Amino acid sequence: MIESLLLLTVLFGAPYIFYLLLSTRVDLDLSPAEKSLSRRLKVSIVIPTFNEELIVARKLDNIFELDYPREMIEIIFVDSSTDSTRQIIGEYREKFPSIRIIEENERRGLAVALNEGYAAARGDVVVKTDCDSLLDKEALSHAVANFADPSIGAVSGRQVVLNESRVEEGYRSLQLRAQMLESYLDSTVIFHGPFSAFRKDLIVPIDPDSLADDSELAVKIRRQGYRSIIDPSIRFFEASQSQFFKRRMQKDRRGTGLIRLLLRERDILFKSEYGRFGRIVFPMNYFMMIVSPALFITILLLGLYSLFTTNLIYGALATTSLLVFVYLGQANRLGRLEALYSFMDSQISLLLGGLALLRRGDGKWEVDRELREAYVR
Repeated sequence: MIESLLLLTVLFGAPYIFYLLLSTRVDLDLSPAEKSLSRRLKVSIVIPTFNEELIVARKLDNIFELDYPREMIEIIFVDSSTDSTRQIIGEYREKFPSIRIIEENERRGLAVALNEGYAAARGDVVVKTDCDSLLDKEALSHAVANFADPSIGAVSGRQVVLNESRVEEGYRSLQLRAQMLESYLDSTVIFHGPFSAFRKDLIVPIDPDSLADDSELAVKIRRQGYRSIIDPSIRFFEASQSQFFKRRMQKDRRGTGLIRLLLRERDILFKSEYGRFGRIVFPMNYFMMIVSPALFITILLLGLYSLFTTNLIYGALATTSLLVFVYLGQANRLGRLEALYSFMDSQISLLLGGLALLRRGDGKWEVDRELREAYVR
């Protein structure tokens, strides 16, 4: 039992140690692209909306505060709302004719809406952003600057947690380190819904049932020979939950989408034609999101079982300690250990997300009404 547990622990930990050591060699504050901040391109900002009457005005105000020439921006809403979202957008359009609305008579899912918005875009660069996120004033300027590098096909940025969620802060700090390493090596797999920018001429339709549309498009652009990277100078703000069960709505579905994407694109695995993306980055993401969660829960259960069979008191103490750790973690009370809890939480999301693949998804997101309050002035 002990030998098997040690072997599984080594198999689980070695890839993470490998990535951690490699990440110490990259600059976490600089884009891996050859940027030019004087670069100016026509930009189409695509925003899918469904019943966002509480926050859509603030989203528009935020866009018009961006440090980028207003005449070079068009805003495309793909709206299927049944509340007053469309009316609020219409009021802004009277003052800002660069706003366009694609009206959907029925809600068909996020991926379908995005395909429609991307097809209608006229800009050289297409930015997808969520209504429930805010952008740093210089986000668009830094994004466009990356496209001065002809090897770059897509770029995303770093999340700043809008509310008090140390769990999410810990998770994002770990994720950023991995993604910056991947961006320097070649390209990253995971892109972010609050802000992702793509060369218009590289955009291809995403799967109608996609639950990870931004990451899917980034991978498809990499297939065309262009890099998909993270620029940490691009900052966006998003609220997140900390409490364990509330995080499941936000995180587990995302995990489902990423796992499904990796499985559908698995022919990239170890293919030298995709450079380091095929040889290192994609296999590592395959391990971290598909293999690692299964190993994690196996090690955890075997460890507890081993303690219980050795001594009932040891097993009970270990179980109690684990429950206390989870409670303190989701309550934002672990201090420097919060990142460790965040990693554990992400493994749970990926495990549950993988199990959820047994159910057929419809590509429609449930709105977290509680989080919307973080964006209301």
